[in-house]
Order: sequence, then C-alpha cells, then structure tokens
Amino acid sequence: MNIISIDYVVIYRLKYYKDVQFTEDLKRVFSYKKSKERKYSVNGSKGLKVNSKVFIKFTDLHNHIELIPKHEYIKDDFLTNL
Repeated sequence: MNIISIDYVVIYRLKYYKDVQFTEDLKRVFSYKKSKERKYSVNGSKGLKVNSKVFIKFTDLHNHIELIPKHEYIKDDFLTNL
C-alpha cells in the first residue's frame, strides 16, 4: 500500500467565516472544520457557497477575505461571555 500526501499553504480566510481558507492564488478553498477541499459553485455566476444562506461571488471575494494572522488574541472577557 502506498500513501500519497499533498500539502497546501493557506494564506487567506473569510472575515466572518474563519473556517473557510484559501491558497495564495485563490484557486483552492478548504474548510478547516470539515478538513476537506471545497469547490466553487457555478450557477449563472462563479462563486463560493459558504452555507445555505450565504453565497459570495468570485468577483466580490476580495472584499470578504483577510490574511490569516500569525498570532490571534482572544479578548479578556471571553470566558465571562460564554
């Protein structure tokens, strides 16, 4: 039995759905929660279906992505707001 492993470096993520991450050229989309590669949808316009209610067009994608920070800090009142 042979095992093949492919590694991708993700640089971007969606601002409001941080589990959806992209490679540098925005050609590959990965879901961090499901550990799967996602596909772009093509229904009249090319885009990404984030969930059942949110669809982001590929032309508007640059407005919704951000760089993944190297360190991310949580607010001090995080535990009190649970």
